Amino acid sequence: MAETKTINGERAVLTRRRFLVGAVASLGAGMLGGACHDATQGSSTAPPAPPPANATGLDFPGSSEVKTTMRFRFLNPLPIYPATYIWRAFPRRQSGYYTAFFWGNDDGKGNLSTFLWADRGRAADTYYGAHPYPDHPPSGNSHSWEISIEQQDFVNGAVVYDRWYTQALRVWSNMFGQKQHEFFWDLPRTDEPRVVTRTSAASWGNRMPPVPTLTWGDAPWNPGKEVWNGMLRGIQIYSASLSLADLLREVDAPLSTPAGAESNWYLNINPTPIDLADRSGRGNHPRWVGAERPGLWKP
Repeated sequence: MAETKTINGERAVLTRRRFLVGAVASLGAGMLGGACHDATQGSSTAPPAPPPANATGLDFPGSSEVKTTMRFRFLNPLPIYPATYIWRAFPRRQSGYYTAFFWGNDDGKGNLSTFLWADRGRAADTYYGAHPYPDHPPSGNSHSWEISIEQQDFVNGAVVYDRWYTQALRVWSNMFGQKQHEFFWDLPRTDEPRVVTRTSAASWGNRMPPVPTLTWGDAPWNPGKEVWNGMLRGIQIYSASLSLADLLREVDAPLSTPAGAESNWYLNINPTPIDLADRSGRGNHPRWVGAERPGLWKP
């Protein structure tokens, strides 16, 4: 049974990521919370149409099949704010954690210090991610959709496995300097049960990590233990927070809006294990880390 308490008037469920429990306990209680925000479970809907017959994607086998790590990364990423990410995801069930992507530190150490790089190794800062989170961490095999940020996991909506999702995360800094995050996990539906939101303090996300990196497929601070299980494809990245109307148009037709065409930072609708090349024309090509690769997915 998860512990509950009230935080700023909101009821929260406290969780812990397995690889941080012992270290955080030694650094003092309360440093690494895992408060779940707005944990209303969305009802399932009919899955979207399958990808076209000529589609390709990356078939990640999950953590149990990876020896070291399975991820690709951009070592010169777009600024963390503002940004919009669009991708297509097909999750298969596994126990524990997944990584679709993280914007955060990837210094190559591959341990707790990669995550807790701020305040002399006592805190994390300037990162976010969006993917499934176990309902009963660290090893539960049912999941909810989450925004991972502020050393916490904010969830809303149950993951349905073995179906395609079109998803998007948009982030920006508002007029007060607060950082706003919206994770639409079942586009084109944008109703409240299918959106995870988090507004972070103005103090969040202003310090540059030692090695700022945009990483897909695995967590750089826990390599091999949070590998995506399923397919990823249809990746579109923008260096602006697109309006919801423009975001939905870009889902249907990449680069079809003036805002999308101007801010598109990376584009590869049909990635393969040997072809992650940027089709945006901006030259933002990622690279694989290590020797392990996902399989090639085709319909």
